[in-house]
Amino acid sequence: MNNDEIEMVAGIRPDAPPYDHEAKSAARRGLAAAVAGRRSLWRRPYAMVLAGALAVVVGGTVTVMTQAREREAGRTEVVVAMPKIAPMSASEVLGRAARAAARSDLDPRDDQFIKVESQTMYGAFGGMGTDADGHAQSETRYLYRSKRAIWQSANGERDGALKIEYLEPRAYPGWPIPQEAYRQEKGGWDRLPACGKSPAYLRTDYASLKKLPDDAEGMRAHLYTGDRGGNSKDEAAWTAVGDMLRENYMPPAQRAALFKAVGTIPGVDVVQDAEDAAGRKGIGVGRVFAGVREDLIFDPETYELLGERGVVVDEKVAKSPAGSLVASTAQLSVTVTDSLPEMPEASGAKEDTTVGCGS
Repeated sequence: MNNDEIEMVAGIRPDAPPYDHEAKSAARRGLAAAVAGRRSLWRRPYAMVLAGALAVVVGGTVTVMTQAREREAGRTEVVVAMPKIAPMSASEVLGRAARAAARSDLDPRDDQFIKVESQTMYGAFGGMGTDADGHAQSETRYLYRSKRAIWQSANGERDGALKIEYLEPRAYPGWPIPQEAYRQEKGGWDRLPACGKSPAYLRTDYASLKKLPDDAEGMRAHLYTGDRGGNSKDEAAWTAVGDMLRENYMPPAQRAALFKAVGTIPGVDVVQDAEDAAGRKGIGVGRVFAGVREDLIFDPETYELLGERGVVVDEKVAKSPAGSLVASTAQLSVTVTDSLPEMPEASGAKEDTTVGCGS
């Protein structure tokens, strides 16, 4: 998460002191910000997130139908068909994903960098606090979108880099687009500091992930290790899954173990016809939190991880129409490089001190 995103989060509580360790972790895990006790979509430090999680109806195949409804602000809000449970178990889908993961062949050295390109859409929440004069602020919501390229040190010991390009914001379904949505910078570069002294169970750099258990039982134990925040251990475990996968590359053996372990988290099931931010159709594996279903999206043929999404399933809890798409990501490429790109001096690249492998 970069400084612009942290400022959006801070808009929720303008009079609050600077973010502490847990607040930064929560902000990263959820993406732009949590509203009044809610976390936002699964988001990593300088990565992305989808709001809570996604009342599903048991049924057969359903074609996702996208509707674009024009708002007064001239933007659109996206509504998809309500997620429907697929006639296959989470363990079956995740087992296939595990076998696919085991075939991956990237193996970066400690001195190399992992580069991930992605496209994201997350909810940005504002208001819910008081201004300098003590007056209550009106709650605002919108969907902010971006294209991202991130370089992370394979062993977490070297600084990384983030290039971000902001796209046109969209209406958060049921809410008008606030003026602050148009005040974002066009984008630019951030320097990402090395991991530092993060607790071992929170580290997500490649070298640390390679030390994790390569069996489902051991990986499940890891997901439930330590204080990861959240309202429950199960919710925290699910968030940890996204933190290890998002804008990252996980060693094949550990990724295969992770997918098998995911199926043991209570509430995880499968939905059909999930679509990522790049428009690729897949199978969704996820669970529900705060009225939103969060899904990891897998290619229906190769079972490669495509991205994530968040769809409202409880209008009252989520404060948005059922079927509303409130978060969407797509992982477009993962490669290994020997060095960081040259950051243009004119870009005003700054150090993003709010991020760092699991800190």
